[in-house]
Amino acid sequence: MTDQQWKVFFETCARVLGAGDRDAGRSLSWCAWTTFTSLATDVNYWKSGVPHADDVDAGFIKDSGVWGQPFLYRDLAHIIIPREFFWETGELSSYRNGTRQQDITALSTELTALGIDHRLTHLVLEVKLY
Repeated sequence: MTDQQWKVFFETCARVLGAGDRDAGRSLSWCAWTTFTSLATDVNYWKSGVPHADDVDAGFIKDSGVWGQPFLYRDLAHIIIPREFFWETGELSSYRNGTRQQDITALSTELTALGIDHRLTHLVLEVKLY
């Protein structure tokens, strides 16, 4: 994936899936991702809502946005967008939880039309570069 393809990917995700947030309880969208750097060291996957369109720059996801820190597109190795994600908020007396659906089929249709390679299953949409 080129930087431009990643930029289009994230802009399309934000438009189709809705506003992301670091807290799943407030987020309309959700994803998990890892980097080549992480795969070579500790194999960490981050999770959060998809970045807002204004978090998306020409070569990276900006600092202090939904993802909380910058990520260079050239370092992104794998991103997973589930069809459904679980959320929870509050503590004991105010605890609430549930699930949210993401229309990854519609997202796949748009990404295909834009020439963005990805994989769609009954559970997830993913871009995997390794």
